[in-house]
Amino acid sequence: MARPNTALLLTGGGARAAYQVGALKAIAEFYPRNIGIPFPILCGTSAGAINATALACYASCFHLGVRKLEWVWRRFETHHIFDFHPGRLLWRLMYEGSAGLINPHTNHAFHLFDNAPLRRLLDQLIDYHRIDDNILYGSLEALAITASDYDDGLSTTFFQGRAEHLPWERARRRGVRTLLTSDHLMASSALPFVFPATHIGDRFYGDGSIHQLSPLSPAIHLGAERILLVTLDPPAHSAPTFHHDHLTSSNIAGHLLDTVFTDTLNSDLERLWSINQTLDFIPERERNRLKLKRVETCVLKPSEDLDIIALNYLRKMPVQLRRLLRVLGVTGDESSSLASFLMFYPGYCQQLIKLGYRDTLNERQRVEQFLGIEQMAR
Repeated sequence: MARPNTALLLTGGGARAAYQVGALKAIAEFYPRNIGIPFPILCGTSAGAINATALACYASCFHLGVRKLEWVWRRFETHHIFDFHPGRLLWRLMYEGSAGLINPHTNHAFHLFDNAPLRRLLDQLIDYHRIDDNILYGSLEALAITASDYDDGLSTTFFQGRAEHLPWERARRRGVRTLLTSDHLMASSALPFVFPATHIGDRFYGDGSIHQLSPLSPAIHLGAERILLVTLDPPAHSAPTFHHDHLTSSNIAGHLLDTVFTDTLNSDLERLWSINQTLDFIPERERNRLKLKRVETCVLKPSEDLDIIALNYLRKMPVQLRRLLRVLGVTGDESSSLASFLMFYPGYCQQLIKLGYRDTLNERQRVEQFLGIEQMAR
């Protein structure tokens, strides 16, 4: 019952990606039980890549995949994702000096947290063999995970899909066919200076949002004609909460995170809209000859600022992590993207799941129309 060439694109954002789970929970309720995933093409970056991969493992039963994803997110704790060792960090700063911050060997480059717990969690929870099975039996067309290549600066999309899906090379981006593993998920979510880079083959990779100048590109290359996006942008009416008489490291980090995770996507959506408008002036016969096609999009985003919601849970974070955030300017007096990014706390994740669920139910008519659910029911 899935519409052909429909893709789901999940963006990054750390703990804020719990919102995506709520949105998917609502969408699952639009369909009968025991139906396969309505998105034959799955694309994700950073935390969104982890969510997309979890769904790919249960592509034959959409409801089951969403339920399992929700079960995990509702129980997330900080220690499930990363460890923070202040002593080791201090030692590097004291004895390695500037070399501890900037090192020609990328695997020794400065990072605040050790994300080894995340790798253990992924290895425990994700059965990657299921992805190949679901592609073989037709429940899934392709899964794409994007990371940033530190060696040449290219946005690299690792994908696993049918034989007809071919690798691609474009300006500042490429698609590489492979069998996906935890290495690719670790690479896609390795935010610079926060988590260590990941070694794949003879190259080092970091968070996929960094060099991703065209976030819609992987889905389109894999044949998508419709893309449902679940982003984590703050609502348009949300105003900055920091005081204009001072600027902290937290404010700067927040701007960098927003740039990494949202700015390029919004620009890409604008470009796609312009292209679609131009294609409307070209006769359909000529478009078919030139192999040009419209790509429709439907965007779901939070109705509330996820950074502000995180303020209510700041005191629930581990003491050492709160102290580090305080050094960076996160005092709890104003919202912080950095704090919400690291807020792997059950209460916060559960509230974001509820928000994503509620927001998507409020958009039910638009989503159902986009996915063609109304036509299926006739």
